[in-house]
Amino acid sequence: MYPLFTTIKLEKNKLLQLDFHNQRVNHTRKELFGSNDNWNIADMIDIPVLDQNKIYRCRFLYNKDNYGVEFIPYQPKHITKLYLVQDDQIDYSYKYTDRSRLDALRKQLPNTHDSDVLIVKNGLVTETSLANIVFSDGNKWYTPDTPLLKGTQRAYYLAQGILTERRISPADLRGFNKARLINAMLDLNTGNDITMDNIHNSCF
Repeated sequence: MYPLFTTIKLEKNKLLQLDFHNQRVNHTRKELFGSNDNWNIADMIDIPVLDQNKIYRCRFLYNKDNYGVEFIPYQPKHITKLYLVQDDQIDYSYKYTDRSRLDALRKQLPNTHDSDVLIVKNGLVTETSLANIVFSDGNKWYTPDTPLLKGTQRAYYLAQGILTERRISPADLRGFNKARLINAMLDLNTGNDITMDNIHNSCF
């Protein structure tokens, strides 16, 4: 019913970074459906009475003309290991509710409790199945300029000048000293470091 979605962080009864989610939703509706009317998500979401001591994932699901909203208590995943996997055919340019291709890659993992795949497409690092990725050389934070999906948190940090886009191949990874994952729910301040020796060449 709803082929697309965006995940918005709800903290202390406030939806965060709505401007970037509006941009994503309206850009997607225009690209896929030819829609020229701009939605304002803030006017479309009624926040229920929730425990303000908890963080929630607000899933805004939509198609061309209709939408639905879900609130789900946020349970962070503590990812400490990444495994490089190659997939030159994968396409996740828009945030589809169908994540079967990503899920299939993730099923290759030895375990999914603390691990994720780091997807390589056409010889370049893209992102993990759960989040965009950033790398530090000790001075600056970089993110691949070839992500599968241009996430809202990624867009925010690029706009702030906190991140720099860079073309990154697997061979380039040795030039960094740590990585972190970022998405709408996970920012640079709350994400844990992933050391480079915990980024493995494959799942096998």
